[in-house]
Amino acid sequence: MKHVVVDTNVIASFLTDRNPAQQARAAALLAAAERRELELVVPQLVVAELAFVLQNLYGRSPAETAATLHDLLALPGVVTEDRLPWARLFALWPAVIADFADAALAAVCLERRDDAVATFDLAFRRRLGRLGLASFW
Repeated sequence: MKHVVVDTNVIASFLTDRNPAQQARAAALLAAAERRELELVVPQLVVAELAFVLQNLYGRSPAETAATLHDLLALPGVVTEDRLPWARLFALWPAVIADFADAALAAVCLERRDDAVATFDLAFRRRLGRLGLASFW
């Protein structure tokens, strides 16, 4: 089965109306996971970032945010990754990938030997390619 590490921006696009085209792509990705065509890997750091984004940028209450995250993580085909490979992270950040969260996602993908990273961040996609990692789109 294909494993895809998912970036915060993909889930945020799915949960909000910030970009309808991205929302549709994210919905298709989640639907594929629900059909068990692939497995979405949600690192713990993404969950934390998403909680921050939903509450601080979109004004969601803590209770609504908690319910949303709970429901998201309970979807079929969605798994969490609680381990952060610190040695790999520091090998990437900040020299190779300047953004801490992006470096963490790349480190998780490299450590787990996952197939791809789903992200809408074009610059991050280019950095993934230079590391020999695939982006989902």
